[in-house]
Amino acid sequence: MGDYRELTFYQKSRLVTQGCDRLIKNWPKVMQAQEIARQIFRSATSVGANIAEGHGRYEGNEYARYLVIAQASANETDHWLNTALDVGLGQEKEIRTLIALNLEVRKMLSATIKTIRSKNASKSIRDEQGEYDTEE
Repeated sequence: MGDYRELTFYQKSRLVTQGCDRLIKNWPKVMQAQEIARQIFRSATSVGANIAEGHGRYEGNEYARYLVIAQASANETDHWLNTALDVGLGQEKEIRTLIALNLEVRKMLSATIKTIRSKNASKSIRDEQGEYDTEE
């Protein structure tokens, strides 16, 4: 299955994390800015962490479960980046660039989850046609 670090959506999630880190370092030290900064950094780092952890599971449904968690964290990162825009924190262009990159990660995760689930659905165990003795 390869190394998770080779996955494009993992690499892009790391770029989102690095961009978020650069973004929030110079924010004002007021409570609102620091709280949004904590939430952005926590959710952004969670994306890559869940991709890495899930990749070690190899089996479809378990792996897909971790990718769903990663996708939820990417969605949360999107929310917090948009909240930063709403309250006027950071450079708008920089935030919009991060939102676009994070959207790529979200779409890739969604496609991968869908692929894993469709492969697993085709492998499901079905009751075989057979003769059953029902006479006692």
